[in-house]
Amino acid sequence: MKAKSIIGKASEEIKTALVKCMADGYKPTLAIVFISNVEDIEAITRIMSTEGIIVFGASTAQKFTEDGLDYEGSIVVLLLDMKPKHFSIVLKEYKELPPVEAAKSVAKSGLATFKNPGFIISTIDTILSGEELIDGFVEIAGKDVAVMGGAAGNPADFSGVVFTNAVSSTRGIIALIIDQDKVKMSGLAVSGWKPVGTEKKITKSDGPWIFTIDGEPAVDLIQKFLGEDILTNRNHATGLLPSDLGYPLQFEREPGSFLMRPLLLWNTTDKSVMVSGTVNEGEKFRFSLPPDFDVIDKVIDSTKKIKEKEMPDVDALLTFSCVGRLGSFGPMVSTEIEGLASTWNKPMIGFFSLGEFGKLDNGSSEFHGTTVSWVALKEK
Repeated sequence: MKAKSIIGKASEEIKTALVKCMADGYKPTLAIVFISNVEDIEAITRIMSTEGIIVFGASTAQKFTEDGLDYEGSIVVLLLDMKPKHFSIVLKEYKELPPVEAAKSVAKSGLATFKNPGFIISTIDTILSGEELIDGFVEIAGKDVAVMGGAAGNPADFSGVVFTNAVSSTRGIIALIIDQDKVKMSGLAVSGWKPVGTEKKITKSDGPWIFTIDGEPAVDLIQKFLGEDILTNRNHATGLLPSDLGYPLQFEREPGSFLMRPLLLWNTTDKSVMVSGTVNEGEKFRFSLPPDFDVIDKVIDSTKKIKEKEMPDVDALLTFSCVGRLGSFGPMVSTEIEGLASTWNKPMIGFFSLGEFGKLDNGSSEFHGTTVSWVALKEK
C-alpha cells in the first residue's frame, strides 16, 4: 500500500495536489480528510467522489502532517491505495440514539464485514460519551478489540462535523474499519506525564464528578497541590479551568501504565471537580509533574519499540494528540510531532483532539485525555 499526504488552503488546491499525485498512475481508494472550514466539506467530497475515492473525514481546529503543524487552517489529506475489500467506512449518528448503541451498531457492522476488524474512529460531541462508545465496542467485539482515534471538533464549543462522501453528522461517530487479517494495524495511547506524590483515593463521586478525595472536598485538596490562585478570576459557580484543559490526574490501570483524566470544571458551590470520564469511588490516582522533554521522549519511544518488536516498516501513520498538550507543551509539541513522524519516515496526518481512543500498553482500548493515540498501518 502506498500513502501520500497533501495539504491545501482550499478545495481547489487539494484538487490540484490530487491531480499531481495521480499523474504517475497512482490511484488512491481512500482519503482521510481533516478540515477546519466545514463549508469546504461539500467541495472536497465531490472532488474525491469524482475520482472514486472513499472519504473518512472530520472537522478540527488544529491539524498536522509529517511536515509539521498546519498554521494556515488548511485541509490535510492522507491518500491511501488500500484494496477496497480490505476496509469499509461506517458513519452512525447518535442524535436520537444513545452513544453506546451507536458504537454497538458500528461494531456489529465490523464483525459482519471482517472476521478480525480493527476500528479507527472519530467522533463529534464526545466529551461526556467517550466511555459509552468504548463500552459499546467492547460489549459487541470483546475486550481485546482495537479502537483507535480521536474526538474531533472545535475546542471552543465542541462543535464540528464527521463526514464521508454523501453523509455527515454534527453528533455521531465515523469509523474506518480495517480487515486486520489483510492490513496490520498497531498503535498505543501514551501520555508520558510523570506521576508525583502519594496515591489519593476517590471517596465520593458520581460519573465524571469527584466530590471528595481522601474524605476532603475535591476543590480544597486539589488547590493544596496546584495552588490557591488556580481559581483566580474564574466563575465561582462553575468555573472552567484554563483553556488548555491540560492538567491530568493519573489513574493506574497496569503497573506503570496510567489512564489520564484531565480536570475540566470546578464547582465552587459544592467544591467538586469534573474530569473527562467516569471515576468510581475507591479508585486511586496521583497528581502529575509539569511536562518536560522526557514526556515527549516517552511518547516517541513508544513508536520506536513497536518498530523494533513488530513493525520494522509501515505504510502510513495516524496520530491523535490531545488539544491539552498543545496548550501545556507550547513549542515543544512540534518536537513531539516531528519525532513521531521520524520513526518510520512515512506519510502521517493527525489532529489535536478533544479526547483520545486507544490501547494502553498491554491493556484494553479506553477513552483518554491529555494523551497521544497513534496507529500505524501496513498492508500485508
